[in-house]
Amino acid sequence: MTGHPFDPLLRRLTAAHGWHVTLHRDAHDRPDVVVAVRVGPQWTDSVGIAGETDTVAMRHRTRKSSLIVPADIPPESGAVWQRHGRCDDVLTELFELPAP
Repeated sequence: MTGHPFDPLLRRLTAAHGWHVTLHRDAHDRPDVVVAVRVGPQWTDSVGIAGETDTVAMRHRTRKSSLIVPADIPPESGAVWQRHGRCDDVLTELFELPAP
């Protein structure tokens, strides 16, 4: 995913900014989904990027005993904030939230 308008936003999903990022591959070893998690003292943020128009992000209260990542988002996930849509829109909104 290079050369897209959301590239500057993706560059913020780094360890230097507190993110743990994993690239998941499909059965043919092709890049499939990027999953990123940032755990702060108050908030845990998670992002799943399947493509330019298929990105989901959530914010939960940090619970040291369990983490919730954006896979299947059940309504009872307890997210205090969540968005699904275009990568640039979702990441822009996530990065406007108060620091975790």
